[in-house]
Amino acid sequence: MMIQVRQCDRCSPEKSDQVDVLRDLVDWPGRTVDDISRQIHAYGTLKDKAKQEADKRLSQRPSKLQEYEQRLKDYEEAMSLQAAEQLLDGEEADEVADRILSDKVRTELEAAANSLRYQPDDVDYRDVESVLEEFREKGYLDIEKGKVTITSKGARLLADQALAGLMRKLACIDTGTHMTEEIGYGAEVSTSSRPYQIGDEYTYADIERTLLNTLERGSNIQDGLKADDFRIFEPQHQTRIAAGIIVDISASMLSDGKLGAAIEASLALMQLIGRDPKDSLRAFTFSEKVKQIPPWALANEATGGGSTDIRAAMRTYRVVSQHDKGDRQAYLITDAEPNTEDGSYVGFENAMTGVINEAMRFRDAGITLNVIMLSESPALKEFARGLARKNLGRVLFTTAKDLGKTVIEDYLRTKSAAKHKPWGY
Repeated sequence: MMIQVRQCDRCSPEKSDQVDVLRDLVDWPGRTVDDISRQIHAYGTLKDKAKQEADKRLSQRPSKLQEYEQRLKDYEEAMSLQAAEQLLDGEEADEVADRILSDKVRTELEAAANSLRYQPDDVDYRDVESVLEEFREKGYLDIEKGKVTITSKGARLLADQALAGLMRKLACIDTGTHMTEEIGYGAEVSTSSRPYQIGDEYTYADIERTLLNTLERGSNIQDGLKADDFRIFEPQHQTRIAAGIIVDISASMLSDGKLGAAIEASLALMQLIGRDPKDSLRAFTFSEKVKQIPPWALANEATGGGSTDIRAAMRTYRVVSQHDKGDRQAYLITDAEPNTEDGSYVGFENAMTGVINEAMRFRDAGITLNVIMLSESPALKEFARGLARKNLGRVLFTTAKDLGKTVIEDYLRTKSAAKHKPWGY
């Protein structure tokens, strides 16, 4: 068996550009092609790619314009000859003129020439549409009646890149050319390995020990590995985790990149959890109302508005997840103190009482509450102390920049600790 070294496709420039365009679109929800065209200078990589389309279009303009002008000239000359014959045959001049002016072919050729002649010298609608159409054909976007949305495939590309970046930060792994396995995480494995046996999966191979075995028997790795070289890690039992990500999309989350960071962290968590078939993830957004959505659909939710009903968001997750099997972990991401209950503004003190009561129900239901705060306001610190006094959950204060790292690191720590629980599923 040979081990092939390949360039990780997550590191390719093309993949990076695709992700950057999708990130641009995450920040502008409810967008249409026309909106994007008018606001194109507010974008990054999408603007650059549209500019490339514009440069290509403008470079082809002179030759295309010459072609249409020549076709129009030839057609009009032929029409003139035909008109002369019609006049000689006694037709009225007005009728001949009307026929020339209403001729469909002549009108289309003239319109095409004018379109090229008066094209803007900068990015316009057709350039943006061309870029977006390319992404639609790849399955990353849906475009319906001009409205652009990120698909599940596009969201998973974003999620994969976000998770890869966070894992590199956590593990301090260098980027560049490196060996890659198929992307995915299976069961936990032991720290020691044993000789390969027929039927073992190579996904659990101890690569370091295997390569050392090859070298120790005096063989060159490029000549290939033998079955006897392989060492295999033993899979170990893992506890199932049923997680919920609950993202505040109220108006305050739009500032300082907080909502974009929350979405990226949520997508990364989705991707990580998806690598263990036993684990599951539910996703919710909330302001004064709560909505459950597929985790990937968070990529289209970067819009804020309204007040903050944390109690309703917690209650919705608790009720929806009551039959989920496993260690239930709720990750609630917010930057604002609770102030609303069931659509009515009640103020911080009253709303916090409701949240504390709901947190007690979490504890009774065996749900671990992890509140991730993107602000250190006095009210939120008081909220954190209120939870801590009653041992109702954990509160982590972080920034938009470190949010993804905080969420993923906490999940990995929980996952590691969960496998040691004697009551594990």
